[in-house]
Amino acid sequence: MTDDDPDTLPPSEAFALFADETRVAIVEALAERTTAEGNDGLSFTELRRAVGVRDAGQFNYHLSKLRDRFVVKRDEKYYPRYAVLRLVGAIREGSFTERTELRSETLEYDCPGCDRSLTGTYEDGFVKMECDEHDMLFQTSVPPQAAAGRSVSEIVAFANEETQHHIQKAIDGTCFICSGPMCIDKPHRNSSDQLVTELGCESCWLQMHLPVTASVIRHPAVVSYFYERGIDVRTVPVLSFDFVWDDLTEVVSEEPYRIRVDVGEASDAPTLTLDAELNVVDIE
Repeated sequence: MTDDDPDTLPPSEAFALFADETRVAIVEALAERTTAEGNDGLSFTELRRAVGVRDAGQFNYHLSKLRDRFVVKRDEKYYPRYAVLRLVGAIREGSFTERTELRSETLEYDCPGCDRSLTGTYEDGFVKMECDEHDMLFQTSVPPQAAAGRSVSEIVAFANEETQHHIQKAIDGTCFICSGPMCIDKPHRNSSDQLVTELGCESCWLQMHLPVTASVIRHPAVVSYFYERGIDVRTVPVLSFDFVWDDLTEVVSEEPYRIRVDVGEASDAPTLTLDAELNVVDIE
């Protein structure tokens, strides 16, 4: 296998290559050499010592299994490919190696539908916000590494900011799971008469069901409006905003398709006009 090999390695074969602990140790040792300034690489001897294998022949066998798809050799030193850095990051985040126990906490946020206190739970890598009356209002994954040392409230805050980033990335057309292209369905009214849309990745399993109002949370006009009122939108759960929960939207045109989103009822609250793909095309 060479750098010019155009063939795609089947996932089953790619993962099988890392079934051996020595190979995992090799990529971890190489990844640890990577800094913001670059990677100095490791010679064969340096890498073997870092991994802790005495038998040079055995070590060379395992190293050869990773070349050239995952590890490259330049000027007598070995360097990790980008795929290796992603792999080591996935290992270190704990999703594949750790299990998390149930933790629960009453949150400082109230249910936007009934004003009851919400309960936050974290278990098996998922954080949830739940209401006794309206069941689960929010759920997303949080790796064990991100949850370590954080209270449930802090995990919820972390998850909220991550979710806002994920929503924006998906709307911009890129899957936050696999970086594949996203497609956005034309918005429609659901059973609760809320204007919603579905975003789906064309490459992986990701499907997002999103209120149209939630798509503008990180728009500069919205961020500025709330910041002037002492609210940092990054720190507030998406569904806690009245305009998101109350669905202050109106379809004002079918051809071209246009949606009007009122961010608030105050006279200086911005009104955004969106197209069918949730692009902001006008601000009032």
